[in-house]
Amino acid sequence: MTSKLRYSIIPAAGLATRFLPASKAIPKELFPILNKPAIQYVIEESVGAEIDRVVFVSGAGKEALLDHFDKINPKFPVSRLNRQIQENIAELDDMIDVISIRQKTPKGLGHAVLKGCEVITEEPFAVLLPDMMVLSKGDETVMQRLVKIYSSFRCSVIALMRVPTESKGLYGIAEGKKIDKDLIEISKLIEKPKEGETDSDLAIVGRYIFTPAITGYLSETQPDTRGEIQLTNGIEKLISTEHVYGLILDENDIVFDTGTPEGFAIANAYMAMQKNPNVIKELNRLAK
Repeated sequence: MTSKLRYSIIPAAGLATRFLPASKAIPKELFPILNKPAIQYVIEESVGAEIDRVVFVSGAGKEALLDHFDKINPKFPVSRLNRQIQENIAELDDMIDVISIRQKTPKGLGHAVLKGCEVITEEPFAVLLPDMMVLSKGDETVMQRLVKIYSSFRCSVIALMRVPTESKGLYGIAEGKKIDKDLIEISKLIEKPKEGETDSDLAIVGRYIFTPAITGYLSETQPDTRGEIQLTNGIEKLISTEHVYGLILDENDIVFDTGTPEGFAIANAYMAMQKNPNVIKELNRLAK
């Protein structure tokens, strides 16, 4: 088994019904956060961790995702654009090698990952959920830190964030033994726990690195009552045979749930504020 991480799987077959009618004809992943589509931030996170072979697990109507990371259509008069925009386009053209797998029917995150594994043979890989935008004010991104942990332990590793008690029922929650100040060995996962079901406040963020063993466990996982294969069920089986670690995000890490209109709007406002501090003054003025 190679130790080098070469592949990221990006599940992007969701129907985005919460964004209708905006998502009727345009993939939600291409909705802009400031001047870049949401998916590009996720891809840049992967590339920043030196993982540049991206497997998109997409569905009908998502062809524009692939076009965005392909060479720009020659109809655009690129030579007339200013130099900075030309450089940005050239960088985007060469950013990643794209592989596309069609998931004809959404059957859960576990099924999407399993589809992506069809092109990855016996080697570790990352999974980045495009609905989660993860930024870091520190020197390293979350994916870079996950890669370092994988390189040290050669085990699967998952990003975790602390959430308030009232929000635990919205996430998969991890329990485990503390290894370091920001690292645990995961012993149990609880998908959207009921009140009082767990004392842990560590929620799965949507950034993973897996050993190849996860593929076999997902293949054996039975669909739930909704006909979906849950990724957490596959991870639970993996925990029974291998060490699985959890990286706990710190105060330098910011997570936006761009899978909801509200979270998407907050991400846009935050990025606008980073580019122009006067944005917050204007928002405050409008809110009066």
